[in-house]
Amino acid sequence: MYIYKRFSLLIIFIFLTTSMAWSQRDVPKTLYLKDGSFILGSLVGKSTTEHIWQLTDGTQLRFPNKVVKFVKDQKKDFQYVGRSKKGIIRKTKGYFGRFMVGYFAEKENQSSSPIYAPSINLTVGYQINPRISLGIGTGYDGYSTNGNFQTPPIIPLYLDLTGDIFNNAITPYYKLSAGYGFASPTKDQKLNSNISYKGGLLIHPSVGLKFYTRRNLAWFFDFGYRFQRYNRAFISNPNPERWTLQRTTFRIGIEF
Repeated sequence: MYIYKRFSLLIIFIFLTTSMAWSQRDVPKTLYLKDGSFILGSLVGKSTTEHIWQLTDGTQLRFPNKVVKFVKDQKKDFQYVGRSKKGIIRKTKGYFGRFMVGYFAEKENQSSSPIYAPSINLTVGYQINPRISLGIGTGYDGYSTNGNFQTPPIIPLYLDLTGDIFNNAITPYYKLSAGYGFASPTKDQKLNSNISYKGGLLIHPSVGLKFYTRRNLAWFFDFGYRFQRYNRAFISNPNPERWTLQRTTFRIGIEF
C-alpha cells in the first residue's frame, strides 16, 4: 500500500507539472520593443544577449536584448492581421475614439466652381467585433454658399455605425451616421434679427479605406454624401423655409 501511494503521488506530480508546462507553452505572448511597437507570437529562447521570438506563422526572429522592453501575455481583444516581421494588429473589441477632418463640397450648377467648407468631427464608442462598432459623435460642419443668405454652420450630434469589410491590415470599411444638426449662426448672422435658424435631421453614408499600424492605431480616409435638413424663418413670413443641404464629403482621420 505504501508503494502504491508513493507511485500515485508521483503520477499526480508528473501530470500537474506537465499540464502547467503545456499551459505556459500554449499561452500566446507579446514582445514589446523599445521603439513602441509590439509583436505577437511566443518566446522560444532567451540568453544574456538576445531573445529568440517565434511569430504566429512559425518564423523565428532574434532580437538583441537592448531593443527589447519586456514580454507579456498577448493583449486581449486584438487580432494579428499582418505578414510582416513586425506584424500589424487591430482591435477586435473594446472602446475606441475616432478624429476626422475634411471638407464638404458643393456645386450650384454645372458651370460654377465647387464651394468648399470645413468639417471636424470626433466620435467615441465601442467596438463589438471587427464588422460592427457603435459610437456617438459631434463636431463642426461648415455649409458656406454663394447666395445672399449664408447657410449657418451646423453642430452635429449623431449615432455612428462602422465596420471593416476584410480581416486585413488594409481594408475598406463602411460608415453610416444619423442624428440631428443644430444650427449655429455666426456673429454676422445673429446681427440680423429678422431671420432665425433651426437645425434638423442629418444622414451621412460613406465608404473608405483604413490602414492599421503596429501601435494600435489606424489611419483612414473616406468619401461620402451628407444630407442635412434645416429651417430658416423670417419675421415677416410665418412659414419657414425648409432646406435639405446635400454635400459631397472627403475626410481623413485617425482611430485610437
